Amino acid sequence: MQNSLDTLSQKDITIQPIKGSDTIPVRHAVLRQGKPIEACYILQDDLSNTYHFGLFYKNQLAGVCTFVADQSPLFKDSNQYRLRAMGVLEEFQGLQFGKLLLTHGVNFLKSKNINKLWFNARIVALNFYKKNGFETIGTQFNIPEVGPHYTMHKSLK
Repeated sequence: MQNSLDTLSQKDITIQPIKGSDTIPVRHAVLRQGKPIEACYILQDDLSNTYHFGLFYKNQLAGVCTFVADQSPLFKDSNQYRLRAMGVLEEFQGLQFGKLLLTHGVNFLKSKNINKLWFNARIVALNFYKKNGFETIGTQFNIPEVGPHYTMHKSLK
């Protein structure tokens, strides 16, 4: 696989809405590797106001992200959404697919007049999110069986 989005044909890349169940193979491979498949589900997966997007490269699902309505007490904004379970399969990492997925989701939420996007980011992903305009708030904390995280956020107004 080439190592840059510039070398890939844009016509081979699509981002589209998918079902929560469609995200499970990518979530399992990227975020919950070695854990039971049941660990890949999110309580809000099947709610009508939860949005799942898949990035397809040559019709193969390469990355996923989920956005759920969730108010954090850290922010006063109304209409908050939370990014959950974003991941790109290892063989497609480094091709800017994560950036494309995140940008698509942010633009979608802006079109829905969402004010704030926030999430808990793994330490290994901090720089990715910072490069995409998100800031940390608070101190590092640990999510059991997952590892150290920071809460990150971005105003969508």
